[in-house]
Amino acid sequence: MTNLIATARGSFNIKTYGSPTNPPLILLHGWPQTSYCWHHMAPYLTDFYLIAPDLRGMGDSNRELDVAFYEKDKMAKDIFAIADKLGIDNFYLGGHDWGGAIVQEMAFLYPERIKKLIIINMVIINNPKGQAKAAEVLVKHLFRSSWYQFFMSIKEFPEALLKDKEDIWVRFFSRGISNPIPEDAIEEYIRCYKIPNTITTASNIYRTLSKDRARWKELEGKKLEMPTKIIHGILDPVIIKEYIYGVEEYFSTIEISRLKGGHFILDEQPEAVGNVIRDYLLEN
Repeated sequence: MTNLIATARGSFNIKTYGSPTNPPLILLHGWPQTSYCWHHMAPYLTDFYLIAPDLRGMGDSNRELDVAFYEKDKMAKDIFAIADKLGIDNFYLGGHDWGGAIVQEMAFLYPERIKKLIIINMVIINNPKGQAKAAEVLVKHLFRSSWYQFFMSIKEFPEALLKDKEDIWVRFFSRGISNPIPEDAIEEYIRCYKIPNTITTASNIYRTLSKDRARWKELEGKKLEMPTKIIHGILDPVIIKEYIYGVEEYFSTIEISRLKGGHFILDEQPEAVGNVIRDYLLEN
C-alpha cells in the first residue's frame, strides 16, 4: 500500500507491506533509489509490518529546496516524524546507502526507540578506524569510485548537465554486479528522478556531506548499545570492506553478514538480504 502522509516536517510518501499488527520494521533506501527498492524483498519479511518511506527529495516525497534540510540528522528527524504520525514508538530499523547513514543518526538521536539496527553498505559513522583504513586504500586511486559524489556536490552543475538525461544517469548506476537490478525497479527510480527539482534535491543529499562529516567527527568512538547487524555486499567499489575494520569497538552487540554482491545488494539479491534481515530480527 502507498500513502502520502503529512507530518510536522513535511509530506512523505510511504509504502507499507504486511499487517499493522506485526512488529514494525522501518527500512530506508539510498540514492538514486526510492522506497521501491524494498518491494521485491517484502515477500521475505512477512513477519513484520514493513514501512518504507521515500526520503525527503526522493521518490514521491516532499521536494524541499533548502539544502539545510538534507543534513542527515535532519533527515533522521523526518523519519521519527513519520513514525510519530503512524503512532509507532518503538521499531526495528534498517537502511541502505544514505538510508544507512540516516538510521545511524537516528540511533544516536533516540536510541531507546530502536529495537535492533541494520546497516547495509554504508560508512559506519562512529568508526574512525574503519574510515582511516578505507581512505588508505581509496586514496591510491584518488577516490575514483566516488567521482559522482564530488560532481553532485558542485553548485548548479548537475542541474545544467543532467536535465532531460535522467534516464541515462539513473541507468548508469543501476547496474548490478551479482545479478541485474530488476527493470521495474529501474523504471520507478527513473520516473521519480524526472519529477521536477529532483536533480537539485538529490544533489542536496551530497551538498551537505561536509557538515555531516563534521558532525560525525564528534560521534567518533561513541558506542551504540542496541543490537546491530551490518550487511555488506563485498563487491562494492565505494563502500569497501575496510570500512568495517574495527567496528566491534563501537557497538555493544554487532553481527556482520557478507554477501557476494555489489553496492546495490538489496536490488541484486532481495531474497538473500531479506532472509538475513528476517533471521536476525527474529533472534532472541
